[in-house]
Amino acid sequence: MDISVNGTVSAAGKAFPATANWDTWADATVGVTLKAGVNTIRATGTDALGGPNVDRLAVSGSSGSDGQAPTVPASPRVTGTSASSISLAWNDSTDNVAVTGYRVYEGTALKASPATASATVAGLAASSAHSYTISAVDAAGNESGRSAAVTGTTSSAGGGVTADQLLAKVTTCSQISNGKYKTDSDVGSATVAVCNKTGAVFWKADMDIDCDGVRTSQCNEDTDCCFLPETACETSGGAALNAAQLPYVVVPSSSGIWNYTTKGIGCGTVVAMIYNGQIEYAVVGDTGPSEIIGEASYRAAADLGINPDPSNGGIDTGVTYIVFTGSGTKVATEENHSQAVTLGQQLAQQFVNNN
Repeated sequence: MDISVNGTVSAAGKAFPATANWDTWADATVGVTLKAGVNTIRATGTDALGGPNVDRLAVSGSSGSDGQAPTVPASPRVTGTSASSISLAWNDSTDNVAVTGYRVYEGTALKASPATASATVAGLAASSAHSYTISAVDAAGNESGRSAAVTGTTSSAGGGVTADQLLAKVTTCSQISNGKYKTDSDVGSATVAVCNKTGAVFWKADMDIDCDGVRTSQCNEDTDCCFLPETACETSGGAALNAAQLPYVVVPSSSGIWNYTTKGIGCGTVVAMIYNGQIEYAVVGDTGPSEIIGEASYRAAADLGINPDPSNGGIDTGVTYIVFTGSGTKVATEENHSQAVTLGQQLAQQFVNNN
């Protein structure tokens, strides 16, 4: 078999000598170089029979057991609040092997143990302030130091727009698109319409993962077959957006189906994404194929608890996208997520009041 690591053959024609019986197993060892983090290892049969039966693949480092902790989670932030919960997100940590999860603390009390870089702490009192720190852990049980503290305050009882309130306003569709969109290029029919409401347009679709823009450990040519080092929208400094760190939505490129610019939508327009009872406020950050709808950045998916892996992540249904329209619906700084959250909460309240 040829043994390749991250697309490059590291051991060509590795021999696997025959054993006495089909249920007699033997080990073969190959020395390769791995990068920090996630690696893709592939064993490909080179003879007519396709190679031997492979039972397992074990990886061990020359330095012995893993004693290195992940890096400290950076940029902790509040992404949303309700009368009884606070939603958090932070930048992904890195590790010499792999980060397997995170721990969210309030003081010394463990409040959540998410697998990805976001969490919602529920069961809180209305109008109460809470301060959290976050650590990262790996498979060997190594835990990083704590992040800087981030403080959030729950809204007053009955205050703040909820996911149910927004969804109650988008139960019927006044279609403005000239036809419908597909959710993926390989599906047989187009089923998603763009619908008009007072102060917004919306659609209900799937979520595919957009990983374009800045190269990161999560988004690059190795993790995403279709990676592009640019986005249609840029930061205030003229750079591509960072899909691994910034929640953003992809809109279909203008076509005969629909031209998003006719509604004043553009870079920095605030969007409310709703999935599984959660609201994620984001911005329009990229454009996609003209016939497909339902795509958002790696970070947007992770914050909503959707698998963000560009190769196998996303979800087939259940995401509602509400794109606010009219004056005052764009953030001043595209890459500033806190601006999107603050403005999004205001626009969501107006949307509920006006529909």
